[in-house]
Amino acid sequence: MAIALVSSLVTLLVVLGANNISARQQQYTGNENHIVTLDQAVKYVENFKSFPATPSIKGAYFGRNIFDKILGQAGCVGIRYYYAKKDDGTATLVLVGVDSKGDDLTQGILGEESFPCPPYCPGPNPLNK
Repeated sequence: MAIALVSSLVTLLVVLGANNISARQQQYTGNENHIVTLDQAVKYVENFKSFPATPSIKGAYFGRNIFDKILGQAGCVGIRYYYAKKDDGTATLVLVGVDSKGDDLTQGILGEESFPCPPYCPGPNPLNK
């Protein structure tokens, strides 16, 4: 029985470790697809407002391309983020361009599809303990 228990634990650790390793070995290019529709972004923000909670993630990765796309829009001077929650309860952020009046460019490019940490975490550092 002890052998079966140890074997099960080893299998579990291998599976969990493999998932974590594959997440950490994710190739980051800066060209990931983070675009989300306005309807989906609104739904995510409403999900968060309906059931706010402490996020289960430490942070998230966005590739440079989504910032370039948002900032490259006519009249865009910055980016605003909104706390949001996907339908499965996962915490996320919605990114939207902002014009010089401080208005959101909701008819433009919106970003969301980030890589959350965990499981897509960097190696240990002062921000990721």
